[in-house]
Amino acid sequence: MSNINLKLLHTFLLAAEHESFRKAAEESNRSPSAVSMQIRDLEEQIGVLLFRRTPQKVLLTSEGRILFEQAKRALQEVQSGLDLLSESAQSRSRHIRMACVPTLASGWLPNILATFKVRYPRSQVQLMELSTTPMLELLKRQDVEFGIGPQVPDMGDYEFEPMLEDPLFACVPPVFDEGQASTGFADLVDKPVILLSKTTAVRGLIDETLETLHVRLDVQFEVQAATTAVALAASGLGIAIVPRVALVQAGVQRFRVVPLSDQIKLRQIGLITTRSSVRRPNTEQLISLIRSSLSQLR
Repeated sequence: MSNINLKLLHTFLLAAEHESFRKAAEESNRSPSAVSMQIRDLEEQIGVLLFRRTPQKVLLTSEGRILFEQAKRALQEVQSGLDLLSESAQSRSRHIRMACVPTLASGWLPNILATFKVRYPRSQVQLMELSTTPMLELLKRQDVEFGIGPQVPDMGDYEFEPMLEDPLFACVPPVFDEGQASTGFADLVDKPVILLSKTTAVRGLIDETLETLHVRLDVQFEVQAATTAVALAASGLGIAIVPRVALVQAGVQRFRVVPLSDQIKLRQIGLITTRSSVRRPNTEQLISLIRSSLSQLR
């Protein structure tokens, strides 16, 4: 008796509410004989008569009335629990956890998130601003669903989808500006230079190129964020070497942006995920928006 099928209880409730096996059969898409058989099976399992059968309708016995009240309450509680689970699942589906390198997060991403919020007003985005290495750790622990950042060496455990090539530029304040259309690292040897920290992927590309060219720069400032490097250049403190994405929303520029003439390995910006990641619809929509936005920066 402890293993009563919930389908039997559901059929019982329909028959009791309609006082008719025929109407219960119509609502449950079964034949009247199938409903009658299910009620009989339930009565045999419990060991009591649940209905008094008459030619016109079926009526609950006193024992049937007890079961009806208890079963109806229990199934309502089950449905309430299922509704709560569904609501929780929908809430989680609206909550997106992502990581992005600070250069993109501060300059380019706000417009994307604003557009996404207009399209999906109930969405919630948790954004972690991180360099690539800690971003990979969060992805590994599944603390974020995806990351947007540069490709780095040894990404064998991760999927990288390139979206944008991000060249480097020199931000040249007027005091150091000689009007050149482009500049090379050798041209900057006798000038104060502002570079990103050695912990960044950009700095790795710069140092690799400097070593190849046998050039040593006068690095006056090392900063973690490209936006800080841009701000220092705007103050006339030196020539900042930054990726193009850092200049997307640099504001009023008090310097001239000059391309680098040296053959520098281009930094690839893209989508970073784990190989086993399963993305939900809202997450896919945000990634799609990011793809289209980055494509416009090419």
